Amino acid sequence: MILLDFRHWAFDQVLGCLPDTQIELLQKDFDMLLKVEEFKILDLIVGKPLSISSLFFKNESQIAISPIENLPGGLIDVVLELEDKAVVDYSGAAREEVYFHGQNSLVSHQLKEIALCGVNAFTDESLFEEYCEDFELTPFCFDLPDNLLTRDIACFVDDVLLICWEYIEDKKVKKQLFSILKSNGIKVITVTKNQVSQGILNMSLLNGKLLITQEAFCLFTEKQKQEISKQDIEVVPLPFLERLGLKLRDIILQ
Repeated sequence: MILLDFRHWAFDQVLGCLPDTQIELLQKDFDMLLKVEEFKILDLIVGKPLSISSLFFKNESQIAISPIENLPGGLIDVVLELEDKAVVDYSGAAREEVYFHGQNSLVSHQLKEIALCGVNAFTDESLFEEYCEDFELTPFCFDLPDNLLTRDIACFVDDVLLICWEYIEDKKVKKQLFSILKSNGIKVITVTKNQVSQGILNMSLLNGKLLITQEAFCLFTEKQKQEISKQDIEVVPLPFLERLGLKLRDIILQ
């Protein structure tokens, strides 16, 4: 697991904090994450926040470089060195305005070899199928509004899929997906559009443990909490990161 060192990032919003206070608050959240997991810390100043999960998709043996605009070359090189995996480079597709945002465009269950993808202007369907061929996954795609990525509305947690069904408007597609999940023994926990907009899926799976922010956990209903708590979860308070709008996927590469 890689954790971007976000303590020196430049944020547009000051949130009423003096610079020294902001540094102190970021340090507290950074220390909280280090208590949860042994990360490889990537101390590379990238200037402004970015989502590391949009840059890559990986499994145990391979790592793919995403085709997105303005790839941070220095960061890409350092991550590839840390991961030490066979590299699949899709980045050239961006020159043809074909985009894909790595782990945020493709939500996968590696053991069941299932991959889900919401297709829109920033997530190309043909490229999704190419990812699935290269990573030996069975593809399933659906239409998604342009302001969203698949990871905004869905997340696999072992044999559970948290998903907002409301974003899959085609009833036939929804029925097909439910059938695939059921046949693979994957249970579904449904979340709402309102919960998605508030950030309920601000979570990351780390070596079998589900890390979820305290603010996101509070958005679950009691019934949802009972279901998700059957997994190995750890709820962590990251108040300043959440005030800044940073998600775990922005700073953690699973």
